[in-house]
Amino acid sequence: MLSTRTVLKENDLYLVGNRHYQAVGEEGGLYRRDTRYLSRYAWRVDGQPPQHLALHERWPFWLREEGANPNVGYTMRLGYRRDLTVTATELRDTLRVTLYQPGTHQLRLELGADFVDMFEVRGWPGGLGPRAVETRAVPGGVEFSYLAGDGLRCRTLVQATPEPVWDGAALAWEISGDTELRVSVFPLQGDETPTPGDPEALAREYAGLHAGLTLPDPLDQRVLERSVQDLRSLSFQTEAGAFPAAGLPWFVAPFGRDSLIIALLVREHRPGLAVTVARYLAARQGQRLDPVTLEQPGKILHEERVGELTRLGRTPHRPYYATADATPLFVWLVGEISRQTPELARELRPHWEAALEWLTTYGDPDGDGLIEYTPDPGGITNAVWKDSGDSTFTEDGVDVQGHVAVIEVQGYAYAAYLAAARMYRDLGEPDRAPEWEARAQQLRETFQRAFWWPERGYYAHGLNGDKRPLRVLVSNPAHTLWTGIIPPEYAPQVARTALGEELWSGWGIRTLGVNEIRYNPVSYHNGSVWPHDTAAAALGMERYGLHAGARQVARALFDVARWAPDFRLSELLAGFPREDGPPVPYPAACHPQGWDAAIPLALAHLLGPAAPDPAPAPERAVTPA
Repeated sequence: MLSTRTVLKENDLYLVGNRHYQAVGEEGGLYRRDTRYLSRYAWRVDGQPPQHLALHERWPFWLREEGANPNVGYTMRLGYRRDLTVTATELRDTLRVTLYQPGTHQLRLELGADFVDMFEVRGWPGGLGPRAVETRAVPGGVEFSYLAGDGLRCRTLVQATPEPVWDGAALAWEISGDTELRVSVFPLQGDETPTPGDPEALAREYAGLHAGLTLPDPLDQRVLERSVQDLRSLSFQTEAGAFPAAGLPWFVAPFGRDSLIIALLVREHRPGLAVTVARYLAARQGQRLDPVTLEQPGKILHEERVGELTRLGRTPHRPYYATADATPLFVWLVGEISRQTPELARELRPHWEAALEWLTTYGDPDGDGLIEYTPDPGGITNAVWKDSGDSTFTEDGVDVQGHVAVIEVQGYAYAAYLAAARMYRDLGEPDRAPEWEARAQQLRETFQRAFWWPERGYYAHGLNGDKRPLRVLVSNPAHTLWTGIIPPEYAPQVARTALGEELWSGWGIRTLGVNEIRYNPVSYHNGSVWPHDTAAAALGMERYGLHAGARQVARALFDVARWAPDFRLSELLAGFPREDGPPVPYPAACHPQGWDAAIPLALAHLLGPAAPDPAPAPERAVTPA
């Protein structure tokens, strides 16, 4: 894993580099559609790495660099300005080289391609091993090509001006005067042809992005504007429209839970994104029973991949349906966005009705009225947002087994049932609504009996397969406030516990209390802080009229982003208590990440009075009714 990772991205093409934006090993490279098209991309000046004087990310797809000869010392002999851009079809690298002393210098661009699947880069067991990559010099550059096991031809065409020499490992130039070098890299599949991008047009698009809100504090405003940029940069094109990636760099793919939560958070501000998510996932809704992919009729996917391992059937991600929560989240989302777009409820009716059918059949395998999952021994153990294998356990530290019911999934189902009732009324079929309202009420009553933890004034994490409550102090009950399933008289107690010393770090709500058996502040789900989880709690507190708590949580999350050099929230952070310095980062967090890009838009209204800009987007994200 790179100790410092950088990413430039547009659409489904992205460059993963080290802190100098160069791919020189490990996970670095140029990726597209779950395939690494370049495994090495590194400049050398006179045989050594150049001196990087300044690196500035102008936009999420554009790096500006000032550099010089190695070991520059007191006097620069060679200097360059570099513009590195990634558009949807092309990586373009432009160096304007200036000589400050007479002489000749060699510039080399080291290149390599392995065409491995992204899963293999990340350590997937049972990979395909080294590929048979053909390398050939072409006029103006070099081409790497590989024929995948399913017959798909992949090519990486590198073209440059002035014309370089390919020496078997690098493109090389001899420089004896001021020179402008331009390199274009085109990752191609099948019969695709090289198509130059337009970085300037893309820059104009980014410059025109605005949040539509003006916050009193300029630093908070920077966090908000970064949120808007990141939501744009995370998107990639699908037949349904621009779909939000779950996170960079490894999750540029359609996800169910991740995209649905993003859409719910920003549906008032970015309704088009929410509609795209709903339509795309509807088109890939489960139709049959498949024990490998866990597809079931009516079920919404968890993750879809298109790399070679998946195309050859070596992974179940074609798509993979290992999630218990995406299906109720889908119904909830369609219900919410159909408030402003009533025709969507009619358009997607077959899909949300099929999802409701799944909730009451396959989603409740033991018929107790709760939505459950069964750990997949060959895949995802916990089919909920805390999906690591060690995240869900008993108070004695034993992993769950059997049909497991986790708390927030019941809340999603409750919101889904009420959304269904409302959509039936909006469709002119009020006689269909009482069934789903009654089901929601029955679920709430079952939930209260089974999950309430009176000794703590809180709720259990879930029910194990033996129906025993998982009495472990976690963030999930506070997250569940967002859904409305918690009776109003219990909400203040939940908020107090969530903001108490065991769970509240000062930066957010810890995923696991500090006195619990598996607590570790630098764990993935057992003591870290996930901003989206904390943000859901803030929206839930606001929903129940607990405004002071909601504002406290929103302020803390904006403070986390303000400490970051790029004013971004990251996927998660360590659960150490807040003192007088910055929050402690989690080493392997996605940055940016889809949920966290959505948070500033969702919570901005909690920071104080917000003056709308002329013709703004709606000022606030309304919590579900």
